[in-house]
Amino acid sequence: MKLRSIAIAAAALVASSAFAAPINVDAPGTVRIYMSGASAVRAALGSVVLNDVCGGLANNSATIYNATYDAAGGFKTVGNFWAVTCKLPAAKLGLAAGTDVAFFKSDAGGSAQGVFPVYFGTARPFAEVTACTTGSGQVFGSCPGTRMAVPSLGMSDVEPAMFKGSNVPTDPLDAADDNYPLDGLSPAQIAALKVTPVIQTVFGVAVNTNLYNDMFAKQGLSAVKDNAGGACTTSSSDEQCIPSIGKAQARTFFAGQANNWTLVSGNAALVDSQVNICRRVNGSGTQAAANLMFGDLPCGSAPQPSAIWDVSTSAAPDDMSSSASTTAGGLSIANYLVANMGGAATGPMPSGSLFVFEGPGTGDVVSCMNQAQKSGGYAIGHISKENAPGSNSWKHVRLEGAVANGTNAKQGRYDYLFESTIQYNKSAFAALTANQRAFITGFTAEVAKPSALATLSAANQAGVLALPTSYAGAFGTGTAAEIAFGSRVNRGGNSCQPLTAAK
Repeated sequence: MKLRSIAIAAAALVASSAFAAPINVDAPGTVRIYMSGASAVRAALGSVVLNDVCGGLANNSATIYNATYDAAGGFKTVGNFWAVTCKLPAAKLGLAAGTDVAFFKSDAGGSAQGVFPVYFGTARPFAEVTACTTGSGQVFGSCPGTRMAVPSLGMSDVEPAMFKGSNVPTDPLDAADDNYPLDGLSPAQIAALKVTPVIQTVFGVAVNTNLYNDMFAKQGLSAVKDNAGGACTTSSSDEQCIPSIGKAQARTFFAGQANNWTLVSGNAALVDSQVNICRRVNGSGTQAAANLMFGDLPCGSAPQPSAIWDVSTSAAPDDMSSSASTTAGGLSIANYLVANMGGAATGPMPSGSLFVFEGPGTGDVVSCMNQAQKSGGYAIGHISKENAPGSNSWKHVRLEGAVANGTNAKQGRYDYLFESTIQYNKSAFAALTANQRAFITGFTAEVAKPSALATLSAANQAGVLALPTSYAGAFGTGTAAEIAFGSRVNRGGNSCQPLTAAK
């Protein structure tokens, strides 16, 4: 994290407040919670812990590590290991006011790491908040992922039963996942977990800015009127102004079957440039959702697998390690992207080749998009809707003409939508302290509430919805939060099932 970013985040706090010292995370009375898994909803989770549980940064004991927060941009993580700590300002989650809480989250490897380590009791890396090298007050950065702990609970973008076959992690530098069964957990093993659907996550197809602009041109959207009656531009956010991709087109790219960009672009200067697919590693819930959405895997009788790194014909393809955030050969993600997108920081992008990048976290997919932009080429990939582009070089496109947003998804008009679950090992849970059990039980229930989602920033609210079971009334009625976040559709806890209207 850059010192300037930390300074800006700190300055956003109430200027007159005196910072309290961060709590002692290793004190005997501190309630330590370790959660591994889904990175797609990291901003929502972080915001719920910070704002709903800890009372926000206005609570001067609240401290965030490897993350920043502001009201406009919301909760943003830096890297795959982050944490939120505080002294509870009020009774919450069955814990008394004044209780010290330390919430650690590991995003590395994605959702499967919220399933297999939770069942097998495998230690995972978390932020070592006592060894941060930048920051002060309530915002600290450059905290290494060297704190090893067995996850108390996990979160996944789809339910644990979906993690089989190519959805099982295969990290070349992590011996732990060698023990994860390729057939997934057995029914008996899944029964040993307490699995709770909590929210719906809206996913989207993302493209870098170059491709977005050229899709806009190919589809003739400058001739379309925006809601104010003016001509649509590439900056317009109205639904009719956003380029669209069909499922068949997207499937062709994600399966590695597109040799060029003619399906989506008419720019002669770039249609033959290298095809860059920015996907997630095996074991990612975002990737599991994509595998199901575009390849019917693992549910279908004849699934279409997504392309993986070893089909790449780019300059230097290699397997990716989520645990190390490097390639198997030790290249950093930044250097690996450069090596496969022209060999220099600004390219030039090669032509006639294919590069399948597998990112350990959502932020790495964003890095892939950014590098394709810097190198003067195109990229396509998967990013959940709760992630906003900000200053990065990508945007979501429509899918089959429908915009990826909560309004469409909660009404059943956009079906790239899956139910995220929280799970814990029942035996391990019983061995935790009473306060840890109270936090986990209360937090699982809290995350599912529309009122908790309402505490998120506008940026973080865009890609999450509350399940139909989270509110009592009819769809579109109830409190403001229930109207805003309450979905009418679900998959009944089974991602293989199509969406049906529950209300």
